Amino acid sequence: MTAIKPARHSAARSTTLARPKRAVASRKAARPAAARKSVPAVKALRPARIPLKPLASGQVWLVGDAHLKVEMIGKLLVHYKLAKPTAVRTPTSIAGITTLVKFMKKSKAVLIQG
Repeated sequence: MTAIKPARHSAARSTTLARPKRAVASRKAARPAAARKSVPAVKALRPARIPLKPLASGQVWLVGDAHLKVEMIGKLLVHYKLAKPTAVRTPTSIAGITTLVKFMKKSKAVLIQG
């Protein structure tokens, strides 16, 4: 024999236990006018940024307090040495051209030689 289970949602439940619904107000109306950002009618023109020169073999860039010397440029990769100017032996590193250019833009590299 199987027993009949009672329904979980019974109609005899009291409606006073349910939470009252809050009125939904728009966010713009809830904030005071002074708190809203005002958009200027005419945007200020930014000065044009000086583009980096394309990478070429033999270039030396100043990156922070280190020098980045470009050894060889391939189709997708670049061989470079990144070290302090007084370093004796520096390893050659390999990275993607786009990755290295992004790093140089972020660190505000300056072309010294080449």
